[in-house]
Amino acid sequence: MANRSFRVKKNREEAIRVLKIVIDVLDKHNIKYYLDFGTLIGAIRDKGLILWDDDIDISLLNQEDYKKIPDILKEIENNNNLRTYIYTFNSTKQKREKRGNKVYSQNVSFANMQDFQIAKVRTSKFLIFGRGNTCIDIFFKYKFENNIYWMAYGKENSVPIEYVSYEVIDIDFCGLKCKIPKEYDKYLTYKYGDWKTPKENWNHEDDDFSINN
Repeated sequence: MANRSFRVKKNREEAIRVLKIVIDVLDKHNIKYYLDFGTLIGAIRDKGLILWDDDIDISLLNQEDYKKIPDILKEIENNNNLRTYIYTFNSTKQKREKRGNKVYSQNVSFANMQDFQIAKVRTSKFLIFGRGNTCIDIFFKYKFENNIYWMAYGKENSVPIEYVSYEVIDIDFCGLKCKIPKEYDKYLTYKYGDWKTPKENWNHEDDDFSINN
């Protein structure tokens, strides 16, 4: 199997190309977002993509923006050689989906089952990149009681709202001006502990912030 990680220069270049397309459209429509998870760590710690990662993660900041995303994905897909997908919590396909594996959820308690769970922007199937050529994962997060919740790898995840920064700042990320949480250290430390030390063998099952752990 071909190497799909960011150690491959072509993969890095393709990921940044697609990220630029996505954030340009989000900015155009005033959709607030921030780099998240491993992408956020790489942007701060490594000043770029984590070489053993293989996709880019961003999260949306405001729930009121979520209803705009299907049309935004349509714009991204129609104007570029890209494929877009969006999944609800009951795993039913929306009109922007054409193919791909379903993202299942179990015991979701923080969102309506028809709410959006995750969106994906992928390169053409003829390009080798990421999990099933996934370039960008867009996470939808929801406030419920005193926590912010989202789904990842079929699990409910949460962060206490006190660790979530609703203020973002700009950062230079691989030549792009991207958004990150202003209080990123507090956020990442809660989720990952010692996030400043690279852990090449890390996988999502090691995630301390999964409420199912």
